[in-house]
Amino acid sequence: MSIFASLKNFVFATIIPDFKMLTDDTYYVSEYFQSIQGEGNYSGVNSLFIRFQHCNLRCSWCDTKYTWNKHSGVHKLFTQTELKKIITGNMTPNVIFTGGEPTLYRLDQLVVPDKKFHVESNGTIIPNQALNIQMEDGSVFSRMAMDEKVISEFNWVISPKLSNSFQEINEEAIVFWANNDWCIFKFVARNRKDLVEINDFADKYAIARKKLFVGIEGTTLASQIKPELVDDIINFGFNFSPRLHVMIWRNVHGK
Repeated sequence: MSIFASLKNFVFATIIPDFKMLTDDTYYVSEYFQSIQGEGNYSGVNSLFIRFQHCNLRCSWCDTKYTWNKHSGVHKLFTQTELKKIITGNMTPNVIFTGGEPTLYRLDQLVVPDKKFHVESNGTIIPNQALNIQMEDGSVFSRMAMDEKVISEFNWVISPKLSNSFQEINEEAIVFWANNDWCIFKFVARNRKDLVEINDFADKYAIARKKLFVGIEGTTLASQIKPELVDDIINFGFNFSPRLHVMIWRNVHGK
């Protein structure tokens, strides 16, 4: 049996004891699996997900806290060559880099022919700038700037955090994303107050409403059925983004 035959729901069982300076061709991966994209402008498409370990934010409601640092969850070190082999060996045309925060890594180095690449990012890091950042657990990430010619072909899904996350927004990074036409903005809302904040955010950074996709916060099917909130999303001029993975499988790994 090939290593790809049992791809679905594959989670690593090796805990990396320490993170040193990260080079441009090594990647810490929490898991990879095949599923459908649950949200955004490619909702429903068959996709290979590669979930990277480590994140530079600490949102209290995060549903992937196991990717936060070197002590959370399980993860494994891959080389660029190893990850590209996984990508080319999978049948699905869409590859989604998620996390964690995938822009900590050289994503442009993972491109292979005949695939559409997507990135799910919190929007705090500018990918075409060099990065050298130390995390709260002492891990240091250092990479060269990504090639803009390559990453401008990606479908970037940027998810700035609302005030309820208690995380600071990187103004420079948001301006960068707002001025690029190769990304959309995706938010998760709980109520109309969140929608007002999203609307103010769009006005501040001059983001066209057609680039805004809004889903409903929650991890159960019942939490996603809120017709009044969907009416408000429509009335604000936003796109509604059903969270298909939550509606179908709830909040489980590998989906």
